[in-house]
Amino acid sequence: MSGDSSDKKPESGARIRRLAGWRGIFAGLVLAGVTACLAAFTNPPVRQAALPIEVLGDDGTTVSCTVALQVEQAESAHSLWLRTNGLRYPNQGSIQINRGPWIPLNNDTVSVAEPGSSYGAIGGGFATLGMTVPLPKDSIIAGSNTLLFRFNHTDGVSSGYRVLAWNFLTKEGEKILPPDQFAEDSPGSWVPPLADSASIQAGRELWHTATLRQSNQPNSPKIQAHCADCHTQDGRDLKYFNFSNNSIVIRSRFHGLTSTQGEQIASYIRSLPFPNPGRPWDPPYQPGPGLDELPVANWAAGAGLASVLDEDVDALQYLLSRHRARHAPVNAADSAALVKEITPEVFRPDGNLSAREIPIALQLPDWNQWLPHIHPKDAWGPAFAQSEFGRLYEGGTYAEADGKSEPPLRRLLTLTQTKGSNLRPVAAAFNQWLRARRSFLKRFVKSDTEWSPGLTGKVYSTQLWQLVKTWEMTQEFGLEARGRDLYGPNADSHTWFNTIPAETAPLLTHIPDGTAGVGGSAVTNEYFTASWYELQILLNSGNHRHRDRSPVDWVYYIGQFLDLYARTHRPEPTRLLVAVTKALQSTDSRLGPEDFRQGWQPDQNVDPRIMISPSWTSVFKPMPSEVRRAVTEAMLTAWIDKNRQYSMAKYLPLGSPPQIYSPRTYGNITGGGVWEAARQFQDAGMPPHLINRLLEWGSAYTDRAARLQYEGRTPSGKM
Repeated sequence: MSGDSSDKKPESGARIRRLAGWRGIFAGLVLAGVTACLAAFTNPPVRQAALPIEVLGDDGTTVSCTVALQVEQAESAHSLWLRTNGLRYPNQGSIQINRGPWIPLNNDTVSVAEPGSSYGAIGGGFATLGMTVPLPKDSIIAGSNTLLFRFNHTDGVSSGYRVLAWNFLTKEGEKILPPDQFAEDSPGSWVPPLADSASIQAGRELWHTATLRQSNQPNSPKIQAHCADCHTQDGRDLKYFNFSNNSIVIRSRFHGLTSTQGEQIASYIRSLPFPNPGRPWDPPYQPGPGLDELPVANWAAGAGLASVLDEDVDALQYLLSRHRARHAPVNAADSAALVKEITPEVFRPDGNLSAREIPIALQLPDWNQWLPHIHPKDAWGPAFAQSEFGRLYEGGTYAEADGKSEPPLRRLLTLTQTKGSNLRPVAAAFNQWLRARRSFLKRFVKSDTEWSPGLTGKVYSTQLWQLVKTWEMTQEFGLEARGRDLYGPNADSHTWFNTIPAETAPLLTHIPDGTAGVGGSAVTNEYFTASWYELQILLNSGNHRHRDRSPVDWVYYIGQFLDLYARTHRPEPTRLLVAVTKALQSTDSRLGPEDFRQGWQPDQNVDPRIMISPSWTSVFKPMPSEVRRAVTEAMLTAWIDKNRQYSMAKYLPLGSPPQIYSPRTYGNITGGGVWEAARQFQDAGMPPHLINRLLEWGSAYTDRAARLQYEGRTPSGKM
């Protein structure tokens, strides 16, 4: 993660899980006034500070940390480094050092590290940020030093923030305190605050039925939603991502419950018999090396913040290593070594790249960013309960028409639990539910709708609610590991059965960039669109079963890289290459172009022109020229080899010509006629034999198109 060179490079297997976890503060702690952050462990090391620091509670809550420095350490302290999670808006928090003046945390008082800075810094898209705070002169002393972290005020949604790690830095940026100065609390030691069965049962009932308020602000209205409505119905999300007892109590109080009721809910959560590999700050499904080696139950926990790169180009080494039996990456700074690894095998359309294993510099949303701020029934009133969208999940009269009270989706999913059950109706049911949501929101969002932050909040929360409930049912019914049951033995075992992740993108409901967008800014709105599209690739990119434009409209999705770049100016060449490779691999390798909907269609897909197009030069700028040339040659070779597997009669059969896909915006990377860019490929350093192969194939294609009088399939120019 940015700002900490010790965890820039991803590592594999169990090491990732250790690096990714910044363990929660000790169980049962309730922040009221000032709380020390010294570790409360059995036989604790002397003067160790506990991590993370949960600055959660009412407005004005403070948490104290005390650390001793030697004379030379104090004299060398130049700045304070923090890694924070949940610092969502300027001046949400402040720090005080040794009773000095309070320093508000905002983008003027701190320096936020990349890539988080380019995504809006404090108040932007990234939930976890690395930052440095200049130290006031003579504020650090030899001996005992006390830091106070304060939660200044809520915005009506937030209950505070966390400090996942901190340290003093020298003028050169070196950390002063050694790692053993800090202790991380393990969720494995957590116990229910109230261990008796009556309290646990009371917590379960409160989870499902407690009357809640919108916030802890004066005169805050009651809401219809219960805990189980915005979270998972059984609370497994809080268990899975290891929300601490303290955070559960604080959030319960935020929504109008008492501390005792919060402890009962926390006790219920602690008692749940579900796996719990995640943390609240680790983005679900964040890709990274070693993730596929873990049990599928760990997939949603992701590879951790340790796998979020500072620079996207550093991920290229991991992409190149995935086609080999030995997956150890080469040195990212060694261009010659990288070039040796770049072969057509990396980009073969018949391959099966695991995007889950390639780290990226895009930090995906954490679980709190998944959760809706307002439930659909509070956002839309009775219209939601009476809609097909609401009834498919929640039941009601729609579900009870046949005498069964279980909602239609859950009733269907229950049937999938028997061995050998047919999963195709499940995919169809999720698609029906998605179409029902689109239809429902069209009542409130018209072509001439004047967007406002309030409307955006309701629409986007409705999208998030569907995503959370999809995760809920996918986990509850064990669907994530059943990809081969639906797609066959050669398919990926890890998969979702729907496109709801991509449909969570603000762009898909026409939420505009700008002050009315998600997060109140264009960059944050684009960030969430890019993140949910990325999540779709990680969860379900098609399993070589692409049909028309689903489950991923690759040309449209890849085009959005330019939209995000225009806002952040952060090029992502490797993440783009992963998407292009998955696009090339999206069709069934057993089906040729004669199957127009599912078979290989070179003019319906992204093609190698993306490597030489002037529109994409800025995205590939961080890639050394010799590396980019090698990638271009390898991709073009793989693309031509795939095309030559089939006769021209299969591409251009007798009879009516197939439809041409020619998007208006991205025609320079799709739509056919790749051979017409032969001069540009030659100027990019492609060898003569490869240029000749391209021209030969293009000539055969256009000759047959001309003979059959296929309009739009004849050349518009020659080299």
